[in-house]
Amino acid sequence: MKRRDFVQQSTLSGTLVLMNPSLILKKKTKHIGVQLWSVRDAADQDPKGTLQQLARMGYKEVEGYKYENQKFYSYTPVEFAKLLKAVDLKMTGAHTGISLHHWDASSRTLNDLAKQTIDDHATIGVKQLICPYIDEQWRTPENFKQLCEVFNHVGEACKKSGIQFGYHNHDFEFKKSGDTTFMDLLMKQTDPGLVIWEMDLYWVKYANEDPAHWIKRYGKRIQAFHVKDIADSPKRESIEVGEGTIDFEQLFKLPEASDVIYYIVELEDYRTTSLEGVEVSLRNLKSILAKV
Repeated sequence: MKRRDFVQQSTLSGTLVLMNPSLILKKKTKHIGVQLWSVRDAADQDPKGTLQQLARMGYKEVEGYKYENQKFYSYTPVEFAKLLKAVDLKMTGAHTGISLHHWDASSRTLNDLAKQTIDDHATIGVKQLICPYIDEQWRTPENFKQLCEVFNHVGEACKKSGIQFGYHNHDFEFKKSGDTTFMDLLMKQTDPGLVIWEMDLYWVKYANEDPAHWIKRYGKRIQAFHVKDIADSPKRESIEVGEGTIDFEQLFKLPEASDVIYYIVELEDYRTTSLEGVEVSLRNLKSILAKV
């Protein structure tokens, strides 16, 4: 099952010393994590054991995806928070479907489901709550406009809980809708202070777009990267970081990418196993970031 199919089914303190700004930027901590969808074959069967293996590889952070019926896997938010702490991991981000199902159209407010979703992720300690996909049924101009309104309200509610709300792209967002694209519409119709962009570099390339162009275009809106490479093959499948054709070092060095601190490994295809794939990706990503 592809990731998009699953989503469709589930709904500085202290005094600053005056210095060159570029030197300050270099001091920003770069957080490396892994999207748990990458190891779903293992995590769905043994969440605790899989988290332990990821920690042993050297991961300190994960990005969740499996939130259903107010539980993470089969754990309540409190239980899952304890599990993460026990294996020395933090879930700094999460992919959770947000749609018009979270909206009360009559009162133009978020419904209880949306509020509960935000509260549960705050309990885990999530810093970025990301909508990972827009179902095709919502991609009409009118529905999309309303969905952007929902995003703004979710972003405002998340902000009150100390969470950033954002959107994760696939490839369809770069197709033309009239004289613009869905990605441009989303960026223009949502509040920059409330809705960030988690850019999936693989999907931008898959859409035959230049990630550098979009990074330069939207700069500060992009505060997280999904890092997966693209294979030099007819299918252009995702591949372990550093093993494909994307020049991550060049992209990460762009001045407009300076606000990105979360670098999240994600894989959908593997040359060996999912766990071996994310381990190779972690090693290669650390090597790339050491040069940035």
